[in-house]
Amino acid sequence: MRKIPIKRVTYYSPATGKTYDGGVEYDGRLTNSNILGAMHEVGKTAWIGNNLWMLEGNQPKLRINIIMVYQYEKSWYNLLFDALRRL
Repeated sequence: MRKIPIKRVTYYSPATGKTYDGGVEYDGRLTNSNILGAMHEVGKTAWIGNNLWMLEGNQPKLRINIIMVYQYEKSWYNLLFDALRRL
């Protein structure tokens, strides 16, 4: 099995303490600052400290985070062994 790194966008709400999945995935080789910089929109998001925040009425509402997850993919020899087992 190959382990493929993937970075996902999550949103953290300090008001409720919940973390929401953004549903957007990026290549694991990209840096977090590159991903957050591409998401930054003047008037919709703001940099507060080292964190990117989503704004609502010029007040920070959600902190945007990047998390690393791993996706496992079968390699060619794993697929071959699976096919041989089915015979």
